[in-house]
Amino acid sequence: MASAIAPFTLDRVPPAPRNDRRRWLRRLCRPRWAHMLSHNPAPLSNMVGQDRGMPVDRLFIEAFLDHHKQLITGDVFDIKDREYTDRFGQGVKSCQVLDYNRGNKDATIYDDIRSLSTVRDASFDCFIVTQVLQYIDDLHASARAIHRVLRPGGTALITVPSLGKLDGTEDNVEGSFWRFTADSCRYLFAPHFRDLEIVPWGNVRLAMAFLTGLSVQDMTTHELRHFDARFTTGVVIRATKDR
Repeated sequence: MASAIAPFTLDRVPPAPRNDRRRWLRRLCRPRWAHMLSHNPAPLSNMVGQDRGMPVDRLFIEAFLDHHKQLITGDVFDIKDREYTDRFGQGVKSCQVLDYNRGNKDATIYDDIRSLSTVRDASFDCFIVTQVLQYIDDLHASARAIHRVLRPGGTALITVPSLGKLDGTEDNVEGSFWRFTADSCRYLFAPHFRDLEIVPWGNVRLAMAFLTGLSVQDMTTHELRHFDARFTTGVVIRATKDR
């Protein structure tokens, strides 16, 4: 289905942001080339590059949200906290924060994304779901729930990994089930949304960087924007509900 919404493209990904001196010194003392030449099987960073700068996936997530910031409006549903709603939202009337973990005091709705049983149909204009679905065992139930709680014309902005460290234990996540391709994302969401924008990103250097724990600041702009489907590293999805 054709859409009037301008699609996100990888040339929208910005150059690496500047960083503070401490992280610059860390990159200087532990350069990426030295790690690649070593026989050390451990990653350069156990924090997916956060201690060196910006994690690779965050650059693409935030560029995608910034591109579609006009859709983050009205009544917004976010997950875990409202950081992205506050940073990218335009004309936001309300923001509800979803979490399954009742220890999260930033949450306003405690529910399971597989059902969202406490949320009424057609409650939100936008649903931000970043790096969540890899932890959900029943993806089809989640896709149905995401569609159900959106108003006609509302949009889900979704990001998923194609590879990366198996993590989540620090957030009391019980399992890590999936990694995604553009094809699997279409298979998952096409039964519910006719207006779909699915954009994979990555190449062999970004894939290696993400697994090794390099940061955006370790990469060149060409490396960030070049795409090789054989080495997809992540996927961003805009799913807009029919009016």
